[in-house]
Amino acid sequence: MSRAHARRGFTLIELLVGITVSSVVLLAVAGTIIAVNNIFQNNTVSKTAVEGSRVGTDYLNRTLRYAGYGLDPAIAFDFDTAGLPGARKDNYTEEVEDWGTFVTDDLAFRYRDPMFLRQGQLDGTGTPPFQLTLDSAATFGQPLRQGQAVLVACPGGQDYFLGRLTADVPADGTTATLDTALAAGLPGDVPRACMSDAGRVPFVMLVHEKRLRVEAHGGRPYLVVKHGWADNADFDPIAADVESFQVSYQMNRPPANSACCAGLPAPDGAVGSGMAWVLGDEDSVVLPKSDADVPTPTYSTPYDHEHRYNMNPANIRSVGVGLTVRSVRQLPSGQKNQARRLFNAEPVNPEDTFFRTTVETSVRIPNMTSRAFFIPELRAAGVAGDLKNVWGG
Repeated sequence: MSRAHARRGFTLIELLVGITVSSVVLLAVAGTIIAVNNIFQNNTVSKTAVEGSRVGTDYLNRTLRYAGYGLDPAIAFDFDTAGLPGARKDNYTEEVEDWGTFVTDDLAFRYRDPMFLRQGQLDGTGTPPFQLTLDSAATFGQPLRQGQAVLVACPGGQDYFLGRLTADVPADGTTATLDTALAAGLPGDVPRACMSDAGRVPFVMLVHEKRLRVEAHGGRPYLVVKHGWADNADFDPIAADVESFQVSYQMNRPPANSACCAGLPAPDGAVGSGMAWVLGDEDSVVLPKSDADVPTPTYSTPYDHEHRYNMNPANIRSVGVGLTVRSVRQLPSGQKNQARRLFNAEPVNPEDTFFRTTVETSVRIPNMTSRAFFIPELRAAGVAGDLKNVWGG
C-alpha cells in the first residue's frame, strides 16, 4: 500500500496548476524580453536622429558666432533671395521621393579669415571686372577657387570693396580679377580712391561666406553648409533626415532710458503676433521682414540713435535656430507622432510612426556690436613713437 502510494504520479489538477504557473512565468519572461527588445530598438532608431540634431546644433553654435568678424556689421548677414530655390529664404518646402517633405529657411552670413592679410592695388575704372594686384611681389599663398569673396579695404576700414574671384587663382598667383559682390563700395567711387592710390595701399583679405539650408541628396534631406555662395560652391553635410530648419533674428532694442527711442516697439516683433524675433521671414503681414531700404547705422552713429534700433541687418544681435530631425526607420513600437510647429513653420508631414527630435537654441553674435573700424589706420613708419600697424587689426 505504501509502495503503491510512493509510485503515484501527478494528478490532473496538479498538472494543470503546474502548466498554468509555468505558462505565466514564461509569458512574463517573454513579455520582458519583448519589452526590453522594443526599448532597445526604439533607442536604436532614435539614436541617429538625436545625434544628428546634436551635431547640427553644435556646428551652428560654434560657427555662427564668427558672423561679422572683421567686417562692417551691415554686410555680415545676407537676405538676398536671388538664386535661391523658389526665391525664398523662409519656409521653402520640397518633397523628397520615398521620404516625405522638408521645410527650410536659409541662413547666410560672412566673416573675415583671421589668418590671411595682404596689401595690393585695385584698378579704379569703376567698371567690373576689376583687376587686383598684390603689393611687393606677394602671393596669395594658397589656391583660391572661383567665387571666393575678397575684401579690399582702405586703411581705417571705413571704405571697402567686396568682390568675388571670376576664376581660380593658384597659390603662387599675384593678380586676380574680381566681380562685384555688393553694389556699394565700387573702387571707382571718389571716397574710395585709396584703392588705386599708391600712397595709401589698401588691405586685401579673404572673406568666408557660409550658407546653411536643407537640401535633398541621394533621396534624403540634409542640413548642409555651403562654403561660398556661388553655384559651384563646395558643401559639407551636417545632419541627415532634417525635416525642418528654422532661423530667426533678434534685433538691438532701445533701453528704457533711451533719449531717442524709449517706448518704441521692438523692431523685430509685430503687435499681437506673440513672436518677438523673426526678422527676415517672408510673412510680412504677421512677421516683420528684412528691409534693405531702412537707414544703416555707421561707426559714427551715436550709440543711442534711432538707426541703431531699426530693422537694418546691422542691428542683429543674436540668431535663433531650430532643427527637427527624423529617424531613418519607423519605431518598432508603432507609436504615432507628428512634428510640432517650429518658429513660424507648421508640420509638413502627416502623423506617422517615425521618431522626431527638435532642438532650439539662440546664438549671440558678439561681432555685431563692434564700435570701431575693423581695419585701424596705417600709422607713419618713420615717426618716432608711432607704431606701424602692419597687420591691419
